[in-house]
Amino acid sequence: MKKQFLFGLHAVKAALKNPQRKHTALYVTDKSHKTALAFKGTLPSVKVISLKELEQKIPSQSIHQQVVLETTPIAPFSLEDICAQAKNDATIVVLDQVTDPHNVGAILRSCAAFGSIALVVTANHGADTSSAVLAKVASGALEVVPILEEVNLSQTMDTLKEYGFWCYGLDEEGEETLGKIKLDGKVALFFGAEGPGLRRLTKEKCDVMLRLPTTDQFSTLNVSNTVAVALFATR
Repeated sequence: MKKQFLFGLHAVKAALKNPQRKHTALYVTDKSHKTALAFKGTLPSVKVISLKELEQKIPSQSIHQQVVLETTPIAPFSLEDICAQAKNDATIVVLDQVTDPHNVGAILRSCAAFGSIALVVTANHGADTSSAVLAKVASGALEVVPILEEVNLSQTMDTLKEYGFWCYGLDEEGEETLGKIKLDGKVALFFGAEGPGLRRLTKEKCDVMLRLPTTDQFSTLNVSNTVAVALFATR
């Protein structure tokens, strides 16, 4: 069975409470041993190892707080299942080829904070959803918000529309301004990578293209900040 190594106090504490995961071991150092024993959830075998051994299990220069959890990835979700259970005011975030795990982790955290029911990413040219860096930045949100990897965003949009979602794309040249148009019902928000933005076909298939009400002097934001602003506007 595939293994995943998570690190950082918030990410590990949240994963331990997730019944969808099966944990193998919790690696700590002498310094973090007492803290780890206070964790709630399904605590696996706790193994005290050296700092050097612990750091060999995760990406270099990771901010790990001397806690690493060896566990299984969360089972994949179905878009149809998510949509079928969606309430009339549900929001889904869709990322069009956003590759940076730091950005995707921050976006996932915003999804959890503002009640988005799922985050959709592209299976090709998208961030690695099993990345421990993504999980660390998400600070526990990975255990709360389902991540779906979709191969074809055009088909994804068709499915969303079949289930009653309105598809809104975010672009600095959007014809409508976020905050001045009421987003009622089920909402799917589409965001592109920094620089390229949304791809042409994605833009063409969106029901409405939106822009942020930014100043002329500085019209763009980091994609994770854009998502947070947009999600707040849908509440």
